[in-house]
Amino acid sequence: MTTTDDAHASDRSATTLATSAAPRHSPATDSGEEDAAPPQPPPLVQDDAYAKQLAKQRLFPRRVGPVKIGRFVVLQRIGSGAMGIVYACYDDHLDRKVAVKVLRTDSGREASVARARLLREAQAMARLTHPNIVTVHEVGAVDDEVFVAMEFVRGVSLDVWVEQAPRSWQEVRAAYLQTGRGLAAAHRGGIVHRDFKPHNAMMSEDGLVKVLDFGLARASDGGPEDSPASAPERAAQAKATLLHALTRTGAVIGTPAYMSPEQHRGEVATAKSDQFSFCVSLYQALYGTLPFSVASFEVFQRDVLAGRVAPAPPRSPVPARVYQALRRGMAAEPEQRFAAMEELLAALEPKAPPGRTIALVAAAGLLGGASFVFAASRGATSQCPDAHAELAGIWDTERAQAVRTAVRAAVPTAEEVLPRIERELTAYADAWAATRNDACRAHAEGRQSATLFDLRTACLDRRRASLRAVTETLAAPSPESRDHLLGAVVGLPPLEACADATALTAAVAPPDDPLLRARVNHHFESLARANVYMDTSQLRRARVLVEEVLADPEVRTYEPVLAQAYLYRGYLQDYDGELAPVVDTFNQALAAALSSGHDIVAAQASSARMAFKAAFMDRVAEAKAEAWLVTALNRRAQRDVDTYARYLHFMGALHGNDGDVEGGLRLWKEAVALREAHGRDRTREYFGTSMQLGTWSEALGRHAEAATHLRRTIDRAEEIFGPYYADWNLVERYLAYATIRLGRPREALARLQRILEARGDRMMSVVEGVYFQATMAHAELVLGEPAAAHRRLREALRGAPKETDRWVWALLAWSAGADGDAEGLQRAAAEALRDHDESAERRGLTHQEVLLRHGQALAALGRHEEALVPWTRAMAALAGSQRALDVFRRANLSLELAKARRHLAQFDAAERDLQEALAGFQQVLPPENLEIAETMLALAELALVRERPAESAEWLVQAESIFSGSAEHDYLPLVRTRELLAQVGAAATETGEP
Repeated sequence: MTTTDDAHASDRSATTLATSAAPRHSPATDSGEEDAAPPQPPPLVQDDAYAKQLAKQRLFPRRVGPVKIGRFVVLQRIGSGAMGIVYACYDDHLDRKVAVKVLRTDSGREASVARARLLREAQAMARLTHPNIVTVHEVGAVDDEVFVAMEFVRGVSLDVWVEQAPRSWQEVRAAYLQTGRGLAAAHRGGIVHRDFKPHNAMMSEDGLVKVLDFGLARASDGGPEDSPASAPERAAQAKATLLHALTRTGAVIGTPAYMSPEQHRGEVATAKSDQFSFCVSLYQALYGTLPFSVASFEVFQRDVLAGRVAPAPPRSPVPARVYQALRRGMAAEPEQRFAAMEELLAALEPKAPPGRTIALVAAAGLLGGASFVFAASRGATSQCPDAHAELAGIWDTERAQAVRTAVRAAVPTAEEVLPRIERELTAYADAWAATRNDACRAHAEGRQSATLFDLRTACLDRRRASLRAVTETLAAPSPESRDHLLGAVVGLPPLEACADATALTAAVAPPDDPLLRARVNHHFESLARANVYMDTSQLRRARVLVEEVLADPEVRTYEPVLAQAYLYRGYLQDYDGELAPVVDTFNQALAAALSSGHDIVAAQASSARMAFKAAFMDRVAEAKAEAWLVTALNRRAQRDVDTYARYLHFMGALHGNDGDVEGGLRLWKEAVALREAHGRDRTREYFGTSMQLGTWSEALGRHAEAATHLRRTIDRAEEIFGPYYADWNLVERYLAYATIRLGRPREALARLQRILEARGDRMMSVVEGVYFQATMAHAELVLGEPAAAHRRLREALRGAPKETDRWVWALLAWSAGADGDAEGLQRAAAEALRDHDESAERRGLTHQEVLLRHGQALAALGRHEEALVPWTRAMAALAGSQRALDVFRRANLSLELAKARRHLAQFDAAERDLQEALAGFQQVLPPENLEIAETMLALAELALVRERPAESAEWLVQAESIFSGSAEHDYLPLVRTRELLAQVGAAATETGEP
């Protein structure tokens, strides 16, 4: 642990995860989390015909038992098309139903050419991750056949959905707008569908439209289209298909009905071809007929090539502006259409109401880490439409409203928090889009290489994945994540790294194989989301993503992503309290990172392993022994500010927990300065280190310095988080403790009371409330109000959770003793001393305080002889150490021993103790510390008992000077000092002594 407050350790409650299998109807998506054990895979549905076909295609070896495609168990055949056969399958690794498409190989080409084309198509699909695009889970190959495992979507195609029931034109438009956002996302990724039609879009049961079957897609940055020689062949095929589909006048079914003029001419399809097909589909859905004559294929093709769009039917409720937008989208020449899908969608969108604070986003995309490469003949502006469109569904008007609704329902301080959340997210989204736009323009204008553009794009995709995870969390906050929402927003990873060419090119290179590169980028995005879920205590969601990455056998061929996944698994095991495997998991992460040259993960894994050994396994010596390796690895990754600052934080904790607090403070100051110098002073980790500076300065007795650090932390947190800083209560308590030790208990008590009244149950857990009350009771004890303190602590601990820290019970024992309750003292002391590990006594700050308070409780009852026992035991544990913290603790114990021995008339021993206490305090504390003044007061009292008034007066004058510098006027030791000064002065006047 890195603080003395054990109650703020990481949540170690174990959780389990089971996903329910999707019901078997076609095509569908079903996901969910249950605590029950996962069900067995559904039985295989036998189909001799397609099983024979699969065997013929050499996908499956001869076997007994379920038929599989890769690791997926085949359930049934659900469809086929020009590019392949689709099967419903069961994924027993992740316990879910998937759709697996086996892509056909063109028989008229050489196998190697066909395979390369199919791999490009599979890569195109894997690159498309967006709410309105069917998700590709995995791409693989068995023998010479390529398969794609996709999300299993339960619903109906858009053409069936339109015909199922009467639909208003607004409903139809809304459905197609979702479809358009999916196509826009593909276009932003350089992907063209080439075969869009209503049958290739699915309306799911929850109202989400997904574009399917990118099986005819081509990556515009890579693979060649079909050769020009095949153009007449394709045109003839289109004619035959259309004529075959003419079942009655005006009824046309089939792909050619939606083909663009350039496709009819056998030219390369572009994003504007998809725009044309989209407009044909929406026209048909709105008006019930195709926009071109279907009397014959020749008439149909002539109208398409001429751009003769049929007028809207008379008395149609569809607004004229919608028809005009569709007509433009179906222009004969591509350059006459909209510049991009985003513009078309904006023209189709309902008019935005006034007063919106967030710009309406018309289209979206998640690019899966692949690069954009545009034709050189197009200008940079047309090639690079505004990247805000890629954030549709992630941070747009609809998502903002969902966030407002959810946060208001879950967070008591929602009205104070929401403006900050929206401001921060909008600023991050704007910066992300600007960075994406800059990357696109730089590439389009030839100012950066394709390699660097790929790296920048992949980096930005991961940042967008993080943003997506944050907004998803905000839109559905769980009880675990509620306290971390604003922290997750302001802690989003920096965008500057995605523009740092030096850092990007110095990082590990992506895989050469394009298919593997797409999969790896997808996994890195999943891990970026998992990181957000860990930061917001959504451990189950994080675990699903991490284990999904590790379950992919292809990941093992690219160790950098494997290293990061193992690192995150180690973090999750730590959170869950699975102590045994954590070090081994970090070792796996470290080995994979070192093997692949992933410096950043190697540094992070080594730091985490060292910190875990020291904090949770009591293997401090072992952790210190490997500090040289951790330091070397982190210096290799020093360019990554967050990684290096985290290393400094962990190294500071290693020093602090081993008693070298001064060494820890030095490293924490360096970490804070590093983050501030690089603009990373808004993260939770920054505030954690800043808080450490305050709490450990307080532990070392440097109360004024501690108060300065803690006030600075509070002021900075208030500036960023307002009243919603997750560790606010903890920092306030430590500030209160420092204020008490500065001689201002009344000020501390009043501040704590105000906070308690303002925040109360709304923003404090039960345990936090107990600690808050305990700190207030401490102030009351120092104020000389033991009855009030005793009453407050008894009430706070009534029904308190078992994990309440032992120092609270020690404080109760002290208050019981001061209040004269011997029986209460005994009960509280027994609780405080429970389950103590003697081997950790020297380093255990909590136990040292328990022994100190136990002795004070006994002394308060007048049982001074008994009080010597716990103090002497604590002193023995610190013997010989010259570390500042141990010197400070020994001095505190010497002061208490001296007071007890004075009461026992052991004056010589008491004087020796006081001299040792004074020397210790003066060695490690600033001269204005009140501990020094309190020791001088004790020396003065002893001198009076031993009838040395002149010596007593000297000590009293020095003590009064220190007390008056910071203490309140009625601070009891200051009051006592002034009373004794008056007595000594009066006695001197009577005797005539100077």
